[in-house]
Amino acid sequence: MEAPNTTAGGKLLPCSMDDACSTLDCVAVMEDYADALLASSEGEEFVAHYCGRQYLRRPTTVEG
Repeated sequence: MEAPNTTAGGKLLPCSMDDACSTLDCVAVMEDYADALLASSEGEEFVAHYCGRQYLRRPTTVEG
């Protein structure tokens, strides 16, 4: 599968393919900042790069 393009036109590599990539607790980041991150294309690129495209879906919470 080919990597998607960033808003700047470059290829968006997953963090696992980037030697300089920092490790994040993506579950915690998405729980706290999903709305803000997924509200812009730059935020979506951040999420896709550092956490993977599977995190581009907003987390669902079950309220009881």
